[in-house]
Amino acid sequence: MKYILFVIIIFSGCKLYGQGFAVVELYTSQGCSSCPAADKNFGEIVRKLEEEGKQVYGLSFHVDYWNYIGWKDPYSSKEFTKRQNSYAGALNLNSIYTPQMIVNGSAEFIGSDKNTAKKNIDAALKQKPSYIITLSDLAVSGDQIQMTYSLNNTPSGETLNLAIVERDVENFVPKGENTGKTLHHENVVRSFSSMPLQQKGIIELKASSLNLAKSTVIVFVQNKQFHIVAATSIPLN
Repeated sequence: MKYILFVIIIFSGCKLYGQGFAVVELYTSQGCSSCPAADKNFGEIVRKLEEEGKQVYGLSFHVDYWNYIGWKDPYSSKEFTKRQNSYAGALNLNSIYTPQMIVNGSAEFIGSDKNTAKKNIDAALKQKPSYIITLSDLAVSGDQIQMTYSLNNTPSGETLNLAIVERDVENFVPKGENTGKTLHHENVVRSFSSMPLQQKGIIELKASSLNLAKSTVIVFVQNKQFHIVAATSIPLN
C-alpha cells in the first residue's frame, strides 16, 4: 500500500516582519583538504544563530571541480560550480576557490575565517528585506513537494531561488585529500533551482534520496546584481 502525505501549512517569510536576515552560502568540497574547517565553522554558525532566533539561512553548496583528484564528492554538482562562477563575475573575482563563504550575495571571504564571518553576518542581520515572502499550502507526496508563495510588494525583475537543504549529513571519505576522515556537514544543498520572481506563484520541487525529516526548503530572492534581498524557509519534517 502506498501512503501519501499531504501537509497544509501557511507560513510567513522573515518571521518577524522587517527583521534583518542573512543568507550564508558555503562553497565547499569533500575533495578539498582546507574545507573541513570551513564546514565546521559553517555548521556552528547556522546552529548557534538559529538557536538564538536569528533569521539565518545556511546553504552548503558542494562544487565538482575537486572530484578529479581521487574522490567524487557525493553531494557535488556542476550546477553549484556554475553558480559560484556567476558570483565570481558579480563580485569581480579573478577565480573561484574553496572554501568560500558568501553572505547575502554581496560579501565573500574564506569560509573558515570565523571573525570575518561574524562581522559580515552581523552586518547582514541589520539589513531589512525588500519583500515579505509568504509560503502556504505545502503538500508533500512521496518525493514531490509543492507550495505556493506570495510577496507583499510587486517584484522588479528579480530571481526566486529554491533550495532543499539536508541537516546532519555524514559520510566516510576513502580517497583523495581527506582520505580516512568521516566528514560532517550541515544544510547540504540537495536540490536547487531558480525561476523569475512573480508576486505570487507555485513552487514545485523534487526531493529524492534524502531524509525529509532532516530537510528544509529555503526560498530567497536575488536581484540582477546578485544581491539577496529577501529570504525565508520552511521545514519538511
